[in-house]
Amino acid sequence: MERFRVVRWSRRDGTARRGRRARSRDRRRAPGTFRPCRPLRGPRRSVERVSSTEELTSGVREAIRQACVLATEPLDDPVRRHAAHVVADTVGVSIAGGRTAEMTTMRDVDDELGPAPGGGGSTVLAAGAGLAPAEHAAFHNASAGSFLELDEGTRPTGHPGMHIVPAALAVAEAARRSGPELLSAVVAGYEVSARLLTAFRLRPPTHPHGHLAGVGAAVSVALLLGEDPVGAAAIAATTPVVPVWNACYVGATARNTAMGLAAQAAVRASRLLRAGFTGSLESIPAFFGELTGQPVDLDALREPPDLARPRIMRNYFKRHSACALTHGAVDAVLSLPAIPVDSIRAIEVHTVANNLKLDRRPFPNDLSARFSLPYAVSAALTRRMSTVDTFDYDPGVARLAEKVSVGVKPEFERRWPDHAPTEVVVHTSDTTLSAVVDDPRGHHHDPLSPDELRDKFAGLVGDVAGVLWERILALPEVTDCAGVLDPLRHASPV
Repeated sequence: MERFRVVRWSRRDGTARRGRRARSRDRRRAPGTFRPCRPLRGPRRSVERVSSTEELTSGVREAIRQACVLATEPLDDPVRRHAAHVVADTVGVSIAGGRTAEMTTMRDVDDELGPAPGGGGSTVLAAGAGLAPAEHAAFHNASAGSFLELDEGTRPTGHPGMHIVPAALAVAEAARRSGPELLSAVVAGYEVSARLLTAFRLRPPTHPHGHLAGVGAAVSVALLLGEDPVGAAAIAATTPVVPVWNACYVGATARNTAMGLAAQAAVRASRLLRAGFTGSLESIPAFFGELTGQPVDLDALREPPDLARPRIMRNYFKRHSACALTHGAVDAVLSLPAIPVDSIRAIEVHTVANNLKLDRRPFPNDLSARFSLPYAVSAALTRRMSTVDTFDYDPGVARLAEKVSVGVKPEFERRWPDHAPTEVVVHTSDTTLSAVVDDPRGHHHDPLSPDELRDKFAGLVGDVAGVLWERILALPEVTDCAGVLDPLRHASPV
């Protein structure tokens, strides 16, 4: 089935068709303003039948139990390979994010303050950076992985990999666990996170980083250390990191530490458990079923795991260095022929309601630009490519973004969240072009090939990419994870 439909209209003579405007530009929201949330869509199963905190907590406990089944038997070969790709992609994104000014300076600050207490056996994902305690490495690596908006994710909606892999990999190195143990723990933790993110729908302005995916990370760490995954999950759930979208909109880079704090807390949860601390799984329905969201799909908590296709197999990998909610529109633009920017009169984006939270003008910084759908479309139209730098802020691109209007198409909305269709319509001085995308390239309905994932990794990592990729893809045969990242530690700092 074709992913794109491109339609061209003939030159206008005053009667030629001009696509329906999605929303007038004078209603465009200024930077930092907030769109009132829409009513949440109904669940597959009525939540009125399970209304008490006790019943919801029981469901959360059952989700953890079901997910941990995946760690009790050897994974099928396709699952192992896919999990290794998730690990590799996460590592590559973190290495590239670690080159940003903030992360480079943070490593210098750490050096000035002296080594983190206790020494360490976990790799900080930066060339030549060496080893650190597991909690420190997990924080650094997950925070770095948030900067470029290239980390993998799941619908609806979150980024389990960048919470889980930095925590699990740091512990697997320090505790000298095997590659199969690491992959099984990642798959089980991912299952927990994806189930929770499906069962509880977040209300704006709550952002998906830092909390429910952090619970899955705590499960992964507990499995690697032989601790009780339910107990560790309860501790992680009791003090969650709960960021808001507004920080993304204004470009507050401290927002990038939400995943780092959650990964760090996931490692610490098992330490706290060993020390006799206790947590409360009731925190999850309290926080995310009442305070910041509501339960919408309770079957996701209780259904048996699909051993052949666990939820990590239903993820997406990113190709564009911008919020995932922009990717369908970017793909649609890049499928069109080149359009002279100075001929563009108006641009329409028709999409799903979930993406409206990015219908805003950016502040003049790179992070804010990555969370503006009009800016992402305009950057793709202007630059005709997608690299790490494509979505950096540029005043000229921002001016073109003023011509973009965004609206919901009902037939698209009915297909969410299984699909995220997007249509882009570009009106020029003499023609109209349009393209439709069912799902962004990289979604599990239209997956990237292993070669494409390797090319992405090579572009992010640099000189040691080849050997590092082979070592990570060989995790199913690795007996001790302590040496997997040796090539990075011994590389010259960039």
